[in-house]
Amino acid sequence: MQIRQVSAALDIKLAQLDKKLKQLEQEHRTDPSQQLKEDIEALLQVRTKLEKSKALAWRAHELQDQNDDAKRARQRFIGLSLCAISLIGAAVLLFFALA
Repeated sequence: MQIRQVSAALDIKLAQLDKKLKQLEQEHRTDPSQQLKEDIEALLQVRTKLEKSKALAWRAHELQDQNDDAKRARQRFIGLSLCAISLIGAAVLLFFALA
């Protein structure tokens, strides 16, 4: 699953959670029961965890991109080095063949 899909799914869950929280808070105003208060607190904790999960997913994606960029840079350097060595070797062989 791509990061944008994960982020979108978490956004949808957060929106649903916000809607449920709003509903429970309205119910709590009319009926201030302990159970509703505990439910609201539990949903707030879940919301915090979802936000942290989203931030963590984006951070992991950024780190992976940085790692991929570094890996590609090393591969380019190695590839260019091998090309340079091959050209030098071909020039040496050509020199000995013509000498």
